[in-house]
Amino acid sequence: MNLSFHGAARTVTGSKHLLSLKNGVKILLDCGMFQGLGADTDSLNSDFGFDAASISFVLLSHAHIDHSGLLPKLVKEGFEGKIYCTQATAELAEILLHDSAEIQTYETEYVNKKRADHNLEPYEPLYSHEDVMNAVKQFGIVDYNKPFKPATDVSVTYINNGHLIGSAAISISVTEDEKETNILFSGDVGRTRSPLLQPPSETPQADYIIIESTYGDKHHDVSFNHIDNMLEWIKRTCIKKEGKLIIAAFSVGRTQEILYILNQLELENKLPDLNVYVDSPLSLKATEAIKRYPPAF
Repeated sequence: MNLSFHGAARTVTGSKHLLSLKNGVKILLDCGMFQGLGADTDSLNSDFGFDAASISFVLLSHAHIDHSGLLPKLVKEGFEGKIYCTQATAELAEILLHDSAEIQTYETEYVNKKRADHNLEPYEPLYSHEDVMNAVKQFGIVDYNKPFKPATDVSVTYINNGHLIGSAAISISVTEDEKETNILFSGDVGRTRSPLLQPPSETPQADYIIIESTYGDKHHDVSFNHIDNMLEWIKRTCIKKEGKLIIAAFSVGRTQEILYILNQLELENKLPDLNVYVDSPLSLKATEAIKRYPPAF
C-alpha cells in the first residue's frame, strides 16, 4: 500500500490523505477545504493532486469544513463511491456544506464584478448547492464500534474521539500479501472533559497512526472550570463595567458549549438578568441538529 498526503501537512486545514492499495482500491481519508492561507488558498482548493473519479470510497472523520469542505467538488469531478460517516456527521456536514456553497456564491459574485471592470474572465465557485445535494446522496451511515467491510480485504471501525457530535477516530485493517496492517486515522481529538461530549474512547493498537497534532505538545488544565470562568467574565463585563460581552465562537461545537454553560448558570439561578443573542444563522441551524443528540452521545 501507499499513503500520500494532499492536505493538512504543515498546516491545519485541507485534511486529505490517500491510501492506495495494491488491488487498486483507493481510500480517501477526509476531503477538507484549505482555509486562511491567503493567496495560496484558492490554488490549493482548485487541485486535489489526484483523480477524483479514481477514489473507491471516502472515510470522513467529522463535519468541520477543513475535513469535509471539498466533498461536493470531489463528486462534481467524478467521484461515485460512498462517503462513510456517522449519522450526526452526515447531518452537520450537510448544513455546513450548504453554508460553504452560499459563501462561495457571494464571494465569487463580488470578485467577478471587480474582474469584469478589467475585462477578465469570471471565476466559478468550487461547487454549488446542487453539488452539495449530490454529495449528500452518497453518504453511507455507520455506527460507532461496529466493523464493516467497504472493500475486499478492508475492515473499518468508527470510534468516538470526543471532538464533535459524530466525530470519530477510524480504525482501518488492510490485508495484503497475507499480511494484516492496522492504521488508525483521526482528525482533531477531544479533551477528556467536555460539557456536551463523552471523552475519547480507547482505540485498538495500530501499526501506523495518522492524527491531527495542533495541540500535541500542549497540556490543558484539567481543573479549569468553564462555567465559573464564564460567570466571572459576564459579571466583570456586563455588571461591573456595564458593557457588552461579545464572544467569537465556531458555529458548530463551541457555540453549543457556550449555550449549554449559559443554560446551566440559568438553572442554578446564577446568571444575571441579561439578554443573550446568538448572531449566526449557521449556529442556530447547527444547534437544532445537535439537540437531537443527547450529551451522552
